[in-house]
Amino acid sequence: MPIEAFSDDWAAQFKDQINSSAAYRESARGWRWTVGLVVEAEPDRSFQVGRGVVLDLYEGEARAVQVTDVEAAQDCAFVISAPYSRWKQVAQKELDPTRGMLQGKLRLKGNLPTIVRYNKAARELTECTSRIDVAWPDDPLQ
Repeated sequence: MPIEAFSDDWAAQFKDQINSSAAYRESARGWRWTVGLVVEAEPDRSFQVGRGVVLDLYEGEARAVQVTDVEAAQDCAFVISAPYSRWKQVAQKELDPTRGMLQGKLRLKGNLPTIVRYNKAARELTECTSRIDVAWPDDPLQ
């Protein structure tokens, strides 16, 4: 059964996917920072209120993944912001997250060279999200 995008259930599944990924564990060795994802509202796509997602990632493990308000996500060491539709493209593997940052489609607050150094880990996080059966609010029949 599909899980509502960017909900508490989605966050729990995302955390489980990260922690069961040997590829993430290996590629994220050395990562010790929190990441905040800011999912900006897009009312025309049935995503009425912006949300934050706080990822407490440490040495290849997700210690916590929480859906929060936007302000809490903005307090992280690294913050990546984009409208809902861009995040949907990332989750569906239509947009590589690192390429999206380099192209300005995803806005980064934090050190870009560090993000680039952990490109494999970022790609594996995308793989983890793509393994979740998501109900997107702007998809028909949802």
